[in-house]
Amino acid sequence: MRPNSLALAVTAAIAITTTAFAAAAGAAFVPANLAPVTTEAARSWRPDERVRGGIDDMRAAIDANASLRTNATTDAAQLAELGRTMESRVAAMIACCTHDGVASRHLHMLLVEMADGIALMQRAAHADARRMGLLKVVQALNLYGTMFAHPGWRAMDETLEISGR
Repeated sequence: MRPNSLALAVTAAIAITTTAFAAAAGAAFVPANLAPVTTEAARSWRPDERVRGGIDDMRAAIDANASLRTNATTDAAQLAELGRTMESRVAAMIACCTHDGVASRHLHMLLVEMADGIALMQRAAHADARRMGLLKVVQALNLYGTMFAHPGWRAMDETLEISGR
């Protein structure tokens, strides 16, 4: 065998072995139940009263500050204040996610998305990034409305003037 052929054969053997081990290791982490969650099943998830109240309070806080969504020159202090108002509500709702069920995990994921948006609203260096944080919260709230059966829920308008330029 030529030296180049030997190097090629060794490289191929290492690549095949590495791929086989990676596939075997990844298979160990696959959950046993791979059944997809349908939209109909998701709509049957019913949040408890604390969650519904917290979501309604967050929506009301955003609605009360509707000018923040339509005015691209919004003051950073106004967004930070709205973020502080919403931060405690999200923290309280995250504490509600104590069940080990699919609905609780999905609710927790949405609340973490909201918390990320709130953090942007409060701490981002640029006004555009703060406004993106608000949009992220609105989008997470709308996704909540599609995943959970919340009486009287209406989707929020996601149009948002991001940049004042």
